[in-house]
Amino acid sequence: MHTSVPQLSTRRQVLRAGFAAAIGSWAAIEVLGAGQAIAEPSPSATLGRISMVGDSLTCGTLPFQADDFTAAGWSHSAIDAYVSRGVRTKIKTDRYTGLTAVDAIREKSGDSDTWVIGLGTNDSVIYSHNKQAEVIAMMMDHIGSGHKVMWVNVYLPERLPLQLAWNTALDQAAQQSNGDMVVLDWASVAAQNERWLAHDHIHYSRDGYRSRSTAIGLASRDLRQVESGSQLLAHWKLPPRMTTIS
Repeated sequence: MHTSVPQLSTRRQVLRAGFAAAIGSWAAIEVLGAGQAIAEPSPSATLGRISMVGDSLTCGTLPFQADDFTAAGWSHSAIDAYVSRGVRTKIKTDRYTGLTAVDAIREKSGDSDTWVIGLGTNDSVIYSHNKQAEVIAMMMDHIGSGHKVMWVNVYLPERLPLQLAWNTALDQAAQQSNGDMVVLDWASVAAQNERWLAHDHIHYSRDGYRSRSTAIGLASRDLRQVESGSQLLAHWKLPPRMTTIS
């Protein structure tokens, strides 16, 4: 089943995430600096708590992401991101791997029912396809059952075999997750909006990061609208063209 949604009039409400049952795959890679963000509780919020762990692509969305989670209705959000981070790897200046970043958020802000994972760019390069499945399973096990996880897939237009392998591993993990995990198909959106890419085809422009943040916020809102105990679709696909209006 596929649901198409009309364009909306603000940056925070641009395109509502649509569903697609088909399993596709493409990819994305790394970005700018390090950062953390916490949004204060919103009195008008209708959802609970959401947390996000990411690499430098998530660093690029930090100026917008907490606000977009609040606009989506989350009462509280916590984000931890750092350049070159992987699920279980990090550079020397990073205090956390992806796994220990989950622990750090839980220690500082408490647990969340819903988690967004923006990792995979580095993992897609480091690990073989068989090992990738193991690494994804490590993160899912670390977050634990009873949580909803939305994993953002990657877009690597100049390294398509790596993109395909990682995104396929994500799709397969989602299919086997008993509804705990869905994949946000950012790759399809980025592929149709290459003007957002920086010259290296890895990083994004400010508009690209703003659009990525909006997409994640909108998809997270719809994720929580699924009734408790329902089987989530394994692959969550945004409309291929997405433009923001300032």
